[in-house]
Amino acid sequence: MKSTRQPRRRGAERLAFAERLCADYYAGSSIRNLADRTGYAYGTVRNLLLSVGTKLRPRGGTARSPKGGAQ
Repeated sequence: MKSTRQPRRRGAERLAFAERLCADYYAGSSIRNLADRTGYAYGTVRNLLLSVGTKLRPRGGTARSPKGGAQ
C-alpha cells in the first residue's frame, strides 16, 4: 500500500510553502480546499497559515442575506 504521507518541510522551504498557502487562502481558497489539494491534514494547513501571520476568515463562509430581503 502506498503511503499518502507528505514530506516534512523545514526552514526556508516550509516558510515559502506556507506563504504560497497564505496567498491562495487570501485569493479565496478554503483551508479544507488547500488541505485536499496539498495532501496535508486540515490542522497542518491551518498551523502553516497561522505561522506566517495569516488572518483567518470567520467560520461558516460568507454571510448571505435572508430570502426575500428587505425592499
